[in-house]
Formats: sequence, structure tokens, C-alpha cells
Amino acid sequence: MSGKAETRVHFELLERPDRVEGIARLLLRRGRLEPHVLVLCPDEGFMAALDERLWTIHPESFLAHGPAGPDAEDNAMQPILLALNIVRDNRPSVLVNGCLEVPPDVSGFAHIVDFVDGWDERLKQAARERFRTYRQMGFEPEYLGRRERTSA
Repeated sequence: MSGKAETRVHFELLERPDRVEGIARLLLRRGRLEPHVLVLCPDEGFMAALDERLWTIHPESFLAHGPAGPDAEDNAMQPILLALNIVRDNRPSVLVNGCLEVPPDVSGFAHIVDFVDGWDERLKQAARERFRTYRQMGFEPEYLGRRERTSA
């Protein structure tokens, strides 16, 4: 079996126009620190908003995380690493793609999570394109609707 066939790719439905909240809720549902996660952010503003939301997502706690910086040792200590490009300092097994394109290097992840922005036809079409791109790359992406969701 090839490495790509062993990588699980799934799409989650986002019903509200807020990717930051959707990703934060996905990470909260996950609720554990292993395996480590890389969240790929489209820009600095998105990363800052997600960073802030992960501190406040749960009234009694926060999700341990940090934005990627120049120090690989600091990055390695983050169970959830937020980054603008693929960074492997925390040895992530899970990639959460917060961008509207498929990242150029997704090799080595056990699980890739992407999203369908259900409120906007243009964004739904972009998700369909990403789905096709993953398939062209040799992956077998799945769509998980609201009732089919599992933890990442």
C-alpha cells in the first residue's frame, strides 16, 4: 500500500461563514494532545484570530497551541501548531487545511482535514476543486456531513 493510500483525507461541512470558529470547534471536539496537529492558515490575520479563539473556546480551559515561530524547539513543544506554510517541527500527524487551496507538500501526514464552506456557492466550488486535486494526488478523500463526523 502506498503512503498516500494510507493517509486519510476528509472534508467537514462548515455551515456558518466563520472558518476560525469551525476549526476551533473541530480541535475542541478532538480533545486530546496526541497526535500533534498542524493548522495551515491562509494569512497572519486568520492565524491571530484562531490563536485568540483557541484560548477562549472552552469556558474552563484552553487548547494548548502556538503560532509557528523561528525557534524549532519552541514549535516542537506545541501539540497544535498554527502556521502559514507546512512546518513539521512538532512532528504533526494531522494537517488541518484552513486555506482555500491544497498545500503543495502534504506527504507524511496520517490524516488531512479540509472543509466545505456550505454557505457560499463559490467556496463550495473551491472545495470541490480541492477534493478533485486530492484525488489526482492519489488520495481517496471523503466527505463527512454533520451526522458522520468523527474526531481527527
